[in-house]
Amino acid sequence: MLTYVHKPMKAKKAISIIGILFTIVFLLFTYWQLNDPDPILWVPIYGTVTYVSFQAFRGFVNKELVLVLFILSTMAGIQLWVEMTAWEGFMTDGLAMKTINQELAREAVGLWIASFSFALYYLLEKK
Repeated sequence: MLTYVHKPMKAKKAISIIGILFTIVFLLFTYWQLNDPDPILWVPIYGTVTYVSFQAFRGFVNKELVLVLFILSTMAGIQLWVEMTAWEGFMTDGLAMKTINQELAREAVGLWIASFSFALYYLLEKK
């Protein structure tokens, strides 16, 4: 019985730690998107992930919301990935975009990082 009581506390603490880490990461992602050719798309996307991460840090995880966001971000990442015509890596000379394929790869991986955070929130909240 004692082990069962500690599990939820460990899960809540894990969600809180993961939430603050992803909040910081996605705040940076949101800021960097201001320089993107299409910030009107990416700032709200990463802003939403930042908000969900901050709410997770505060202890509020909406399991239905993170499940829907997980599905959407995973599928959007797959869609962007298959749009690449060739693998050219993420960078050539620094962080500046050199080709559309590099931009698509970065956007897909960014969405998959968001998907990973949603999956963690969902799984830890289930416990």
